[in-house]
Amino acid sequence: MSSKPELELLIEIAKLFKKYGPETFESLAANFSSPEFSERLVTILSTTAKIARTAQPKGTEQAERKRPPRDFRSSLVALENAEPEKSALLVRFYDDLMAKTVLPTLRDIQAFVSDAGLPSVKATARDKAITPFLKTLVPMPLDELRTRLSDIRSVSIRDDRSLEGWSNIILDKERRTKESN
Repeated sequence: MSSKPELELLIEIAKLFKKYGPETFESLAANFSSPEFSERLVTILSTTAKIARTAQPKGTEQAERKRPPRDFRSSLVALENAEPEKSALLVRFYDDLMAKTVLPTLRDIQAFVSDAGLPSVKATARDKAITPFLKTLVPMPLDELRTRLSDIRSVSIRDDRSLEGWSNIILDKERRTKESN
């Protein structure tokens, strides 16, 4: 046994010691010395590997492990089956958050959460705060959700104090100056 994944598999099995106890491990060790048990184990492992390969398209093993978790927006869209109105409301709010037309800063999100009495969002970046923030809104009754979201006002271009907003103001002024000359 020289392969690292095989050694890691044995380590994972050893971690089950606490759950199954020493008697089970001793019994398993005794069974390993039996040729019939070894043949059965080889058959089980080979069959499992073959089934896993046929069930999964080729080339997706690595991609499957490295794929990020499912997009949160799609889970909001899937909510449409059970609660179509709530799904539409949350998807629109999610899109507005992503576009920064509502609650454009992390501080705005945290202030809203605090004012609404929701569990605090422990994130250091705005984009990382959006999903946990929305997860607190999903279980809310539709009427309460509507009320809370109606309190949020959209940010107009004039209210945008981000670097992009200031750039647009400055560039707009420059364009107007050029057009007047």
